[in-house]
Parts: sequence; C-alpha cells; structure tokens
Amino acid sequence: MKMIFILLLSPLLAYAMPTEPVSPITNEYDSTNGLIARLDFEQADQIVEALLRVEAYYEQQGFAESHPPVAFVIFGPPVAIFFKNNYSENKQIVDLAARLTALKVIDVKVCEFSYQAEGLDSKNLLPFVSTVPFGPDEVTRLVEEERYNYF
Repeated sequence: MKMIFILLLSPLLAYAMPTEPVSPITNEYDSTNGLIARLDFEQADQIVEALLRVEAYYEQQGFAESHPPVAFVIFGPPVAIFFKNNYSENKQIVDLAARLTALKVIDVKVCEFSYQAEGLDSKNLLPFVSTVPFGPDEVTRLVEEERYNYF
C-alpha cells in the first residue's frame, strides 16, 4: 500500500520541486520583495542555523533601509522556544533572535494554533515576538501574496 501511495505521489512531488536551485541572498536579489527563512520545523536547531545565516549576511552586506526584515514564521513544537518559561534552555537562540529583531533584520512570528496545542499561554510570549493565527497559512500568504522569496 505504501508503495502504491509513493508511486502515485511521485509525479506530484516532481511538479512541486523548484526548477532552479534556492540560494541565500545574492547581490541580484530584488529588495522590493521580502525574504522568509526556509526552515524544517521538526528540527529546532535549524532555527539557530538560519538566524546565524541572516546575521552573517547582515554583518557582511547589510540591508538597505527600505528592506523589510526577514520573516521567521515558527510553527509546530519549536514555538515553545519563544516563551519566557523556556528561556534558560533556549538562551542562545532567543538572544540572537532578540538582537536581530532589535536591528530590524528579522521579524519573528509564532503560530497561535501551535502554541495552544503545546499548552502555552500567550502571556508568556517573549515581547519581541508577534503571533499569526496559523503558521503555514502565513508562509503561503507571504510567498504567494506578498511575493516573499526564500532565504
């Protein structure tokens, strides 16, 4: 049964794959569009890797004044990182995200649906983090409507 499912799904996956390689920001990047971090939300360590990538780019190239912050839309279990009661376990990620947010390099948004599913209270959300009702919908909106590019 799994094999049949995979065989049926294969053509759809091939259609959905990007035809050009996705790379970090280049000098040819159209700064009129925003950027959104590409993350695998099953691996929280990818959040810190993406933050470090954005920080390195910012330190080397900088962003134009008109450049919107890189969107970090967090959903699934990693939303817990951005709550006060989990600060001590996630100090490195939180401090880096707070610093980059203060510099207007990134904009961190967490999914309300995800943090409610994790039993977290919005009163404990870190002050530099905003919320969206449903993370995957926000990613779709940014990419399709706002024409954000993946970073």
